[in-house]
Amino acid sequence: MNRTLRRFLISGALALGACAGDGLSQPKADQPAAAAAAKLQPAPNAGVIDSQVVPLSVDKTPVNVMVFVDGKSAADLQEDYGRRLTTEEKNVVKAEKLASQVGPRASIEAMGGHVTTSFHAVANALRVRIGRNQIESLRQVPGVVAVRPIVTHKRMNVTSVPRIGAPVAWTGPSGVHGEGVKVGIIDTGIDYTHKDFGGPGTVDAYQAALAVDTVPADPALFGPSAPKVKGGTDLVGDDYDAEGDAAAATPHPDPNPLDCNGHGSHVAGTAAGFGVLANGTTFSGPYDQSTYINRSFTIGPGVAPKADLYAVRVFGCKGSSDVVTEAIDWAVDNDMDAINMSLGSPFGDDNSADALAADNAMKAGVVVVMAAGNEGNIPYIAGRRVSAARVFRSLPR
Repeated sequence: MNRTLRRFLISGALALGACAGDGLSQPKADQPAAAAAAKLQPAPNAGVIDSQVVPLSVDKTPVNVMVFVDGKSAADLQEDYGRRLTTEEKNVVKAEKLASQVGPRASIEAMGGHVTTSFHAVANALRVRIGRNQIESLRQVPGVVAVRPIVTHKRMNVTSVPRIGAPVAWTGPSGVHGEGVKVGIIDTGIDYTHKDFGGPGTVDAYQAALAVDTVPADPALFGPSAPKVKGGTDLVGDDYDAEGDAAAATPHPDPNPLDCNGHGSHVAGTAAGFGVLANGTTFSGPYDQSTYINRSFTIGPGVAPKADLYAVRVFGCKGSSDVVTEAIDWAVDNDMDAINMSLGSPFGDDNSADALAADNAMKAGVVVVMAAGNEGNIPYIAGRRVSAARVFRSLPR
């Protein structure tokens, strides 16, 4: 596979690597008819009642539910009026909703329920923690109009990489995994102590790195001899914020781009992380169509799991940045094959220094991938750096 094609593949992977979605089952090659038929047979315990199931009426396991109280929320009223409510009107609505919740709340607490949150803006409701066997009783409380479950959401990237077809690109004699490709992550830095990047993955390891994050990093974790993060630079320092006061807006560069925010590590993992198995170990392959079969991941492999990462830090621990041109310049000067910039600002134009730098990086043979769509499906609101003519646009993260 030639270098140009590798660059193209990794740019497409970076552009699509943050897609979200439901899990996908992996397609399998032609299976013997007998094996396929065997899968249609009932399981040995099919039809057997699980004796451990607890009837709802006696299941006291505490659960979180949303209890809706009679009366319209501020959002409902805004729809009725066809306009946004003023601050004063919202305050009146809030007082009314809190008053309407007093009776139901007292009844719920008398039942042993614990009210943790009161809502009035998007719903006239109470978040309640109570035994599962009490849910039906909640519905009978005067003033309660509905009880709904509260869904638990988890962060994940295990499904997005298969969805864009990366395992297909990994497979076969011409399979590519990012070998020999240098990816510059222009962001908040990278936590090179994390297991997704071949580090020990412990709090102690991160704290030790954080304690010396203005001096050169441990070469076993960061640099040419490291397993994943082969280099980079911190152009700004922890306290930097381009929109802060004069002191905060003054960059204090150092050679150690350790992430103290998390965003850059997430982006880097999506682009080229090794992956972390459910048992807490760093995944070492194989990277092919069998990767997701009979394996459980806490963090899925990145789209180019054998690419080398370089952290170019342009953000402090919080706030904004105005040194992206410097970062692009560093990336070109240090021979990156691809740059990922999951950053931007609304209503961009192609006359900014950053846009010009991105175009020129593409002229230099560096694939530049930038975020677009974070402000919504609105024409002409693409991020400032994304408006450069030659760059690849990525999906929101």
